[in-house]
Amino acid sequence: MFLKERTKASLLLLIGAASYGVLSTFVKLGYKDGFTPGEITGSQVAFGFIALWLMCIPYYRKLKQISLKAILKLTGSGIFTGLTGIFYYFSLQNLDASFAVLLLFQFTWMGMLLEWMLHGKKPGRNQIVAIVIILAGTLLASGLSGSSLDRLSFAGIGLGILAAASYTLNMYFSGRVATEVPTLFRSTWMVTGALLIVLVVYPPQFLWNGSIGSGLWFWALILGLFGMIIPPYLFAKGAPQLDTGIAAILGAVELPVVIVISSLLLGERTGILQWLGILLIFAGIVVSEKKKPKGAAAQP
Repeated sequence: MFLKERTKASLLLLIGAASYGVLSTFVKLGYKDGFTPGEITGSQVAFGFIALWLMCIPYYRKLKQISLKAILKLTGSGIFTGLTGIFYYFSLQNLDASFAVLLLFQFTWMGMLLEWMLHGKKPGRNQIVAIVIILAGTLLASGLSGSSLDRLSFAGIGLGILAAASYTLNMYFSGRVATEVPTLFRSTWMVTGALLIVLVVYPPQFLWNGSIGSGLWFWALILGLFGMIIPPYLFAKGAPQLDTGIAAILGAVELPVVIVISSLLLGERTGILQWLGILLIFAGIVVSEKKKPKGAAAQP
């Protein structure tokens, strides 16, 4: 039964991470339509916030039973969901996308480090091997080259690392904060926290400058669905069944999705090395999920 639940939780996290992978392509398409980062980010989170609260209306009585302490914890942890997007979009203004993605994917080892520091869970051999494989695959899949390093910025690098750290904390709290609260309510309050921090950074000018009627509503719907509804819900449901380190490794599926979707919808060329990187990332995920042989725990 435990293995069955673990497998189900792993699939939920893979789907959630894949949903995040769709975002960058649609963000670029939204930018091509003339919308600003503030309009895209703010409308995305606002749509997710409205949609999730509408979904909660039929369960209003159960919603009232959640303690104030749980609400504050969930709302506070949701801030990291908003910060991840904010830091990452800011880093893209200072760095090439390939290098920014490489920085973001440092969450694969940050998750294990956090689990080790806070709970003393030292990474197993399979996890360490998986991290090495995934980081190698990420380097290849990102398409990083010498020309990508021409526009290095200390501010951009710092923001990229902060995005990775926020993503790590997002997965950590998704799996540990107020797990007794039903998944829908957990994700709703976390998205509420994300909205609060995004509105502080990006005042909602899109509400009165006419952008919504000019087509922003479409991108808000798509980005809200794949960024603020599906992933937080699936992370909130699956993450409590897994360690943060494993969750971070599974999150690496985001990059292959980014590359495939951008190739299909934006016509971006994908070379052999990038496809090799994608295969390495999937191989790393498989290695991380490989079970120990029976009796291994008893060995010195």
